[in-house]
Amino acid sequence: MVLTDGLRRVRYRPAWGAWLIGGLAMVLLVGLLAFDSEDGPDAPGSPATWATPTVQQRPPETTKPTGYGTTTTMAEVRSPKALHFGVSTPGSPNEPETETVATAAGRRPTVQEYFLNWDQEFEPDRVTESYHLGAVPVVTWQPSAGKEAGDDQPTYALSVIASGAHDAYIGRFADAVKRTGRPVVIRFAHEMNAEWYPWSEQHSGNKPGDFVNAWRHVYDVFAARNVDNAVWFWCPNIHRGTNKHELTRYFPGDKYVDWIGMDGYSESETTAGQVFDETYEDLVSLSRKPIFIGETGVKPNPNKALWTVDFFRWLKSRPQVVGFSWFQHSDQEGGRYDWRFTTSPGALKAFQDGLADQNLVSWPMS
Repeated sequence: MVLTDGLRRVRYRPAWGAWLIGGLAMVLLVGLLAFDSEDGPDAPGSPATWATPTVQQRPPETTKPTGYGTTTTMAEVRSPKALHFGVSTPGSPNEPETETVATAAGRRPTVQEYFLNWDQEFEPDRVTESYHLGAVPVVTWQPSAGKEAGDDQPTYALSVIASGAHDAYIGRFADAVKRTGRPVVIRFAHEMNAEWYPWSEQHSGNKPGDFVNAWRHVYDVFAARNVDNAVWFWCPNIHRGTNKHELTRYFPGDKYVDWIGMDGYSESETTAGQVFDETYEDLVSLSRKPIFIGETGVKPNPNKALWTVDFFRWLKSRPQVVGFSWFQHSDQEGGRYDWRFTTSPGALKAFQDGLADQNLVSWPMS
């Protein structure tokens, strides 16, 4: 008797045929149980998210030490010796959300990323909370009054910022950063090379060259007030979705930045290189500063787990990259799509395995 398993023909003797049939049935059953409609072939009508992942979650490998971050130096933040696993959750920094992420990922995040507009004052409690959670804070500082104020906000035009019109606000912000006494990463006016924010060249009366002038002016206000604990993070968008101007057009120079980086998400790609490589090559030709992936995630699609696996491979082959921040937001929580790594069992396991294979910043940082 002959069985066909699709690729090869297996001949067996009747004396142990029942055992083989039973084994094949078990393999089929396991395969069906493991099948993931998001990370495998398309399955119309399958859920886009999973309230609770059905694969076993790993506990965090380490316990958050009391007082973490009190001895963290600027040198350690400016030039990490290992990879940062960062996260942005809807309430970052938020202890319940961070514990959920740490439990799911199997490792605690060492970067907490959150957002502030220019109609908001600096919030020192969020820096304290970030360090309480064992993470360096990354403040994405957006020169606008928020999305509700529209695409054109001439009050916050880059030339207006460079003119000194907002120096009182910038000075208060700088003084508050200084008073924290701990490293604070400032990601000012991210994705400036795209066209969807008020600080882009397409809006608010901004012109080519205005971005560099505004960046340098903000930096100089901090320097004049002797703020020595700000880490400056320059972060354009990947070229996809932009007009692909040369990044030199927006780069303020090595003197004015500590980290460089990019934001990039996977929508249907199967490899990280398809998302990042073109922009990465421009970054490494521009500067030897550490590269941090400011935002990333994967849209729910059949390639989500596959892309996640390749993302961690990509990280290991790019030594200038010192970390990434995963945008752990659903489409109901400020994401255009559900970018979370916990949307399906396959995506979750790919993230867990990939993270476990990295040389990550440890506790405490060294």
